[in-house]
Amino acid sequence: MNSQIDIVQSSLILKSKKYLSECKKKGIEITSSPFCDLTTWINSIGYQKVLLINNNKFLSKNYIKYFFLEFLNVGRFKFNYNIYPNNLYKKKKINIIYSYSWKENFKNNIFYDNYFKVNSQDSNFFFILISIDGFLPKKIKNCLIIKRTKTLFNPITFLNHLIKKVFCKNFFHRFNSTNIFNEFIQNIFEKEVPKKKANILIPYESRPHQNALVTAAKKKNNNNNILCYLHNMPWPFQLDMIYKGVKIDKLLVCSNIQKEVFKNNYFWPKKFLKTIPSLRFNEIRNRKKTIFLPFDLTENNQKLLEGFKVLISKISFDIKKYKISIHPLKKFSKNHINLKKELLTIIKKSKKNNTKMKILDPIIFSHPGGTATECLQVCNSVYHITSDKLHVFSKRIWKSIKILKIEKNVYKYDSRNTKFLILDKKKSIKNII
Repeated sequence: MNSQIDIVQSSLILKSKKYLSECKKKGIEITSSPFCDLTTWINSIGYQKVLLINNNKFLSKNYIKYFFLEFLNVGRFKFNYNIYPNNLYKKKKINIIYSYSWKENFKNNIFYDNYFKVNSQDSNFFFILISIDGFLPKKIKNCLIIKRTKTLFNPITFLNHLIKKVFCKNFFHRFNSTNIFNEFIQNIFEKEVPKKKANILIPYESRPHQNALVTAAKKKNNNNNILCYLHNMPWPFQLDMIYKGVKIDKLLVCSNIQKEVFKNNYFWPKKFLKTIPSLRFNEIRNRKKTIFLPFDLTENNQKLLEGFKVLISKISFDIKKYKISIHPLKKFSKNHINLKKELLTIIKKSKKNNTKMKILDPIIFSHPGGTATECLQVCNSVYHITSDKLHVFSKRIWKSIKILKIEKNVYKYDSRNTKFLILDKKKSIKNII
């Protein structure tokens, strides 16, 4: 069973490496082009490109759809930023964190970072933040906050960008909404950040805008020390993290197994990888009696629901006591809410389980993100429902995980005593920089 998954994933990694190499030869900036952002966890032009590479195809209906969305969105977003009082030009040494913010991160005119566990009251740090919910505080120090607002299509904005890009080499890689935002980020860094040496800290996911900032930081001062921190726990197929030659100094990962997976499967040179305890987490919560929905619904929901029916008919879960978890950024998504309702209906109609030993292990739908390894570290076992072979753990890549196929699209993972995330309450980013 798993040999087929091994073959599919290994083959796709090699084909993706070849595709990126060919793009690079054409002068395409593979670290920041959306066409080279080979993610499997969100619906995007990059995800559609992954599917085409995997199936040896050139076009698909969904690829064309997302292709046009990338261009239409050039005229549908406006960007602005606020820069607040700071001492960037007074400090001899500066530490810049490029991260994200939500309204809840601001308390008493202080920004608290979720990833590095530092705050804006510490004058040794300056924060460049992308506001996810659009919140801009009236009063704060040591912050620059970027706001990206979706608007009605503005033909003037669209034409202004088109005129600037129409004669550019690799036009489609340059004229798209992702790259327009990348350039906005780079222009901010060039304008607002002094040229002196800095430590640049990024909660890293190899997003195009993150790589664009890395490029800007090295262009500004080649001696800038760029530390990218992979804050998530490992996920099954990490193609989006394939090494693209991004000019960072270190990629900080939170387990030795993650370090080995990147080195042995995704072409990361050993010299760039460093294992540290998690800066984001002090502990891992117990995830028993929980059903997890994915960040994006990229699969056929009916197949997922059928898999769920099969699973609860074969395994003695205490299913009526389970709660359903939706990703915080998707809690208002109609598609996620509807899927949750359908699951609750199935649970309500399921037969009462009279067995004495009831299973309480978590159940994950579709792309598991880091939730699967989080559950494995705490619960040792987790069940997974997916019709996509790119979402399943490969035994060749993840040798410490036992993979059992229960039924079509239904899997069980077991792992004992594997540290997917190293925890240490005494750790601090200040000790690393």
